[in-house]
Amino acid sequence: MNANQISQIAASVLYLDDVSAIDTGKSLFKEYGMSSLDFVDFTYELKAAANKEFDPDQLWPINTMMNNPSFYAAGAWTDEGRAELVRLFDGHASVPTAPGAEELYALFSVGYVEHRLRAL
Repeated sequence: MNANQISQIAASVLYLDDVSAIDTGKSLFKEYGMSSLDFVDFTYELKAAANKEFDPDQLWPINTMMNNPSFYAAGAWTDEGRAELVRLFDGHASVPTAPGAEELYALFSVGYVEHRLRAL
């Protein structure tokens, strides 16, 4: 799937009239107000359009990773968790040194989704 197709799905889920209003580099969560329910709808629309099987946690595994003490413990990413973040974003975006959930949510963009769908 390309960025335009992903933007069209995002615009539909977010009830935006103009798909061109979506900047592919801006966070769908932070900039466009995507809620957790919107995210689930978005994921299922993507699955249908891409004809791929994956679940929301595969598209955006951050929450699952933060619940895994091998990746995230005592309020910080472990070395293994940081390595997994770098692998997840693999050249799409630089991972901040000590990112919290908010810094990572800022990376959930159409560009990220396009990047991630290639890996799924």
